[in-house]
Amino acid sequence: MEGKLYERLAIAGIAVVILGAIFRQCWNDASSKFVSSSKTPQRTVKPSVPLVAGDPDDPRTIYRYILHVIRYGSDRLHFPGGVMEGGYLSEADAPKVTCYVMELGGHRCPHPYPKDAAMFYTSVCAGCHGNDGKGLHGAYPDLTRRKLLGIEKMMQGQKR
Repeated sequence: MEGKLYERLAIAGIAVVILGAIFRQCWNDASSKFVSSSKTPQRTVKPSVPLVAGDPDDPRTIYRYILHVIRYGSDRLHFPGGVMEGGYLSEADAPKVTCYVMELGGHRCPHPYPKDAAMFYTSVCAGCHGNDGKGLHGAYPDLTRRKLLGIEKMMQGQKR
């Protein structure tokens, strides 16, 4: 009996995450049809150019890369879930989530950060990347990879 309860709770949790991702996509689609007010933060995606220089295994480079993607978005990876837009987090909260994402991938953040970073990640990022950071059904990038896909692509672009 307890096993069925846990199974139902797991299914309900997955449904909530999926519905959150659908809602977020619908909200973004609907809000892009209206003229934005000055109070609404602008979502942006910078062009696919090398974002940061450095060793892709260096925690400082990883930190700068993730922070850049959180702030400005990325159109580099072409996942089925669509383009990662930037600007979902405030300037104060983006570094917190950057450190949390680094830890998901097994990296040590070069800066101290507060424990509420997980809360910001869950409320803003988990709708697409999942609470565990593995990406939902391959539609979004897996943030738990030791070497992030975007960094690999960035470094390939610099070697050309």
